[in-house]
Amino acid sequence: MNATTKLDILRVEALVSTYEIGDLIRYWPASGGIENSNYFCSTGRHGVERQYVLTILEQPANSGRALVGLLDACVAAGLPVPAVLRNRDGAAFSAVDGKPVMICPRLPGAHVCNPTTNQLQALGRFLARFHLATAAADLQLPNYPRDLDWLERGAEACHGFLPYRAEVLLADTRKRLVSALGRQDLTLLPRGPIHGDLFRDNVLFNEQGLTGVLDFHHAAEGYLLYDLAVAITDWCTENNGTLDPERTLVLLRAYHRIRPLHRMELWYLPVFTLYAALAFWTSRLVVAVKQRHGEEIRGNNPLEYQRIVEYLSAHFLYLDERQLL
Repeated sequence: MNATTKLDILRVEALVSTYEIGDLIRYWPASGGIENSNYFCSTGRHGVERQYVLTILEQPANSGRALVGLLDACVAAGLPVPAVLRNRDGAAFSAVDGKPVMICPRLPGAHVCNPTTNQLQALGRFLARFHLATAAADLQLPNYPRDLDWLERGAEACHGFLPYRAEVLLADTRKRLVSALGRQDLTLLPRGPIHGDLFRDNVLFNEQGLTGVLDFHHAAEGYLLYDLAVAITDWCTENNGTLDPERTLVLLRAYHRIRPLHRMELWYLPVFTLYAALAFWTSRLVVAVKQRHGEEIRGNNPLEYQRIVEYLSAHFLYLDERQLL
């Protein structure tokens, strides 16, 4: 269960008082969170008002305590990510109801629904810089957990709850990926820290450009190509699941100019795009099954990613490396 933790003004005030960020003026819940509880709070110090985000980790981050080191490395590289504040004891985490709490400055900007070409380019540049900036950091992140075994366990948890056509699609797609991701040459693909969840609701923009990338709670050690694949499935698809080749190229070109993609990465891009789509479809299905069992758990509509899996299963995403020039 990932129920929202309710905080009243006295509890928020008590938390804020353990940081050197001034006195609490007001606070309000942040909407849109799925896995954690988030509150915005405004504080005043020396006549200056500033806003912060208070995040209660309802479930442990995949990266564990390495999450802070990852964000610190990004901030040191000048990337627009939340800087984790330390409290008066020098700790990155406080606690409420036995759950870890982080406080970060609130980044400017807003989420976008229909990204422009400039916004797609900015996303590609950020992702390439993120991969380069964290490559040499000794972060000791765990491996990305949504591997083939995880996909199989997810499918087993959903067995008997899906319409026949969806269950066949789930099984057939997983079989294709077992074959493709089991190849020996997969080990030659570049690996490093990945965000793992680079959706539109985790990126902020204003009129100047990209202002913030949020929610690194799925960060892990993984194939860099997977991060691109996740972004493509959300930023470059239509509501009916079809992939927009022009938007895909815009994103990839911007990335490629900063961290050139290997030829083998382009060969594997169709596989990883299908892999990312299946992983998020499976995760949403698992949540939907838990909801049907009566669990109070938040989640997104699985049909969105079922449509993407259907499209990618039927249409091969071919890219010639000359298209990236």
